[in-house]
Amino acid sequence: LQSQINPHFLFNMLNGIKSLVRIDPDKAGLVIMKLSEFLRYQLYENNDEYTLLKSEINFLTNFLDLEKLRRENLRVEIDSQSDNQTIGSIFIPPNLFTTFVENAVKHSVDINDEESFVRVTILIRDNILYFHCVNSIDPNFKPSTMGKSNGLGLVNIKRRLELLYGGEYSLDIVSTKTKYEIKLVLPL
Repeated sequence: LQSQINPHFLFNMLNGIKSLVRIDPDKAGLVIMKLSEFLRYQLYENNDEYTLLKSEINFLTNFLDLEKLRRENLRVEIDSQSDNQTIGSIFIPPNLFTTFVENAVKHSVDINDEESFVRVTILIRDNILYFHCVNSIDPNFKPSTMGKSNGLGLVNIKRRLELLYGGEYSLDIVSTKTKYEIKLVLPL
């Protein structure tokens, strides 16, 4: 399942870069360099069964910074409401949050050229990790229902969470006309 999630992420990044090459080749070059940093992380830093939460947060921060380069009307926030010592000592399975954040970025595009947003919060309290991700949705956008890959990343991450945590986790997904929200609670 994990090996299916990583290509899902890479596929969406390459699609974004392809579009950017036509619009702003210099910016596309910078994005490609950032992508190489992500691939380095994927290949060398998270091959183990567990990785540092701090590394995952850095990865997500870099990913969101990359998306801000690609899209001028995107506002992103990532907040880890725990001290650096705490997040620097906690290990989690790698790439638990990547699919959620990648989907938030992908679906936050506003076709009306309004500012869109992605907000990520990670909190540690009483040996429990709280992950919250919310993104804007264009109320006039109708997602395509064609294609085999629609929803593959979310289906895989749900299955992966079940395999890793059994019934010991909570995942709530709420979608309204203007925002999409993920709330994930994991034991540490």
